[in-house]
Amino acid sequence: MEKTTSHARKKLLYALLGSSLLWQWPNAASAEEAIEPQSTVADTAAPQSEFTLEGVEVTADKDNVAKRSTIGTKTDAALHDIPQSISVVTRDQLSARGVINLAQALEYSAGITAQPYGNDSRWNWSYVRGFSVGYEGTRVDGLSLFGNDFAIWDFEPYGMDRLEILRGPASTLYGGGSPGGMFNWVSKRPTAEPLREIQLQGGSDHFRSAALDLGGQVDGQENLTFRLTALARDQDLSDDYSSTKRTFIAPSLAWKISKNTNVTFQAHYLKDQHDGNTGNSIYHPGDNLYGVSKKYFLGIPGWTGYDREQYYYGYLLDHKVNDVWSLHQNFRYGHVGMVYNMNSANLQPDGHTMALSPLYIYDETADSYTFDTYGEAKWKSGVLNHQSIVGIDYRKGDLERRYGEGGSTADIDLDNLKYGQSLTKPETSLIYKATVKQTGLYAQDQIKFGDKWTAMLGGRHDHYDRDAVNPQTGVRTRQTADAFTGRVGMVYHAGRGLSPYISYSESFEPVEGQDRHGKNFDPTTGKQYELGIQYEPEKMNARFTASIFDLRKQNVLTSDPLNTSSEWFNVQVGEITSKGLELEANMPVFKGLNLTASYTLLDAKTTKSSAPTEIGLRPQSVSRHNVALWLDTATPNTISKGLSYGAGVRYIGSRYNAANTVKLGDVVVADALIRYDLADWHYALNVRNLFDKKYEASYGYAGEERTVLLTATHRW
Repeated sequence: MEKTTSHARKKLLYALLGSSLLWQWPNAASAEEAIEPQSTVADTAAPQSEFTLEGVEVTADKDNVAKRSTIGTKTDAALHDIPQSISVVTRDQLSARGVINLAQALEYSAGITAQPYGNDSRWNWSYVRGFSVGYEGTRVDGLSLFGNDFAIWDFEPYGMDRLEILRGPASTLYGGGSPGGMFNWVSKRPTAEPLREIQLQGGSDHFRSAALDLGGQVDGQENLTFRLTALARDQDLSDDYSSTKRTFIAPSLAWKISKNTNVTFQAHYLKDQHDGNTGNSIYHPGDNLYGVSKKYFLGIPGWTGYDREQYYYGYLLDHKVNDVWSLHQNFRYGHVGMVYNMNSANLQPDGHTMALSPLYIYDETADSYTFDTYGEAKWKSGVLNHQSIVGIDYRKGDLERRYGEGGSTADIDLDNLKYGQSLTKPETSLIYKATVKQTGLYAQDQIKFGDKWTAMLGGRHDHYDRDAVNPQTGVRTRQTADAFTGRVGMVYHAGRGLSPYISYSESFEPVEGQDRHGKNFDPTTGKQYELGIQYEPEKMNARFTASIFDLRKQNVLTSDPLNTSSEWFNVQVGEITSKGLELEANMPVFKGLNLTASYTLLDAKTTKSSAPTEIGLRPQSVSRHNVALWLDTATPNTISKGLSYGAGVRYIGSRYNAANTVKLGDVVVADALIRYDLADWHYALNVRNLFDKKYEASYGYAGEERTVLLTATHRW
């Protein structure tokens, strides 16, 4: 019955796509009937910094409310035309909150579980609607890059103009990914107006940072503009002998080749050096290290740590063919590599001798090639106004993994700490090589009709191929999969800024491995029904959203019931269901005071499993209730004479460990901002976790402690 229903749904989507996208497909001869291009200004009442390239416009919001985005359609679209839940965190919001990583950028948005494993400076793992969004779910300018197990991409918020959050399945436009949604950083782009900024920061744990942001025309040439952002940062971590350093630089050049052709060249380099431990673990009774002071460094100074180096370069090309057609091609090559040195930490029976051997080395790289090419058409067929895209994207990744285990180092005595007495490093060898390819053909049509209706129809077919080998054993595995995903939705513009909508969307995500019979696993699938309403009051720069959803992830791996005590095979019979309500508001409360607020009610649990005891379990660290509220005076007025303030409160509801045997209590965390602006200098003091609330973000992982950040920014 399920196959029949799925087949019928696919036939219906194909039919809808055929009737709307291919019937009377536009051409140059019908240019005079093409609809007028939509305005690319986020809001006519909102001041903007704009860089226009004849049909292509990079727009940076200069207030707290964004009303346009590309994440939901790959076109410049008004948010109220998109039948899916989307949030945009603007540059001003990122700056006001003192954001230095992705998790901090997310934590005031609805549907998000930010920092589920505490403040880990190496990686950002966040959940949307109860599902993890990994590195492939975090994109920059709509493009993603392959990573490896530990070779995971990270991105510097200072180099970004805004963060876009799409909740729910996104495979119809972007290919394989989490059913929970995706994040898209929009990078800072070249500007026609001169831009000069230097930023200095200092704070808790010897936090030090220096950054610059430069932009403008190249030697006064209007057709050439540039942007250069760069940053250097270092900070101590809570454990002894532990620190983190970052170096980042991102140049870009925009070239207006002709009236109708524009290209932006981009490059990015980032290097992270994490020495020692991240310092966010909590030891419980029964743990090997229970009772050991957290101030002790249970590693090897100068060796234990995680180093990452990554870079990418590419271009964003736009060409206007005629009044109907535009062509877009985006390309990016990227490389990420890391070395992760780890050691054991086993407390001996005497209670004070700590054995640090054996040692482990993970040495991984990932090279990625990403192309996305699509045509965009704005046209009419009768009373229907269309904005259609049809495209192909291709991703290729070359992955390598080296591993070493063994070596030795001297034990340490917790009563008389002495390090560095001896060290024999393990040898590493190549244990994994793989080439991963994913090709997607997609089409989408946004249809406006009857003055009040906007329909969204989309479909995509993906082919996935992974060819992997273990050079040590010669064992080769080949995994291929095909997936069709669809999307359909409708928005009704009821007037006075109200836009209710309904939608259905699908996703898929490849799964590595085989069952006990040697059969490759099928991709997991996601299906979501969403009902919501968007409200953008007339003559007011505000945006309110509410949505309810039913989201299901199927083909989830669960333990094979036939396993013996020495077997670890899986079967694909699991299902995780997430249902919930999300509310979000971005608005000026009154002149000079802005508000961002969100509320999430989430019922996520396992609904199918081969193990009956797993049915009904909630995902680890995911709360049923989350509330966030931020207020700030973004524009100092004459009464305060340059002073502005901000304050935020985050309520994190109770949550469980993986087995749901331990319940962590709810917690309230407060943040604060004080800012003073002069003509060219801007000073800000941000305090996170103002009252230094001690809590567990997840079982065994400490929440972020109080941090203080002082920022001085000079613009001229």
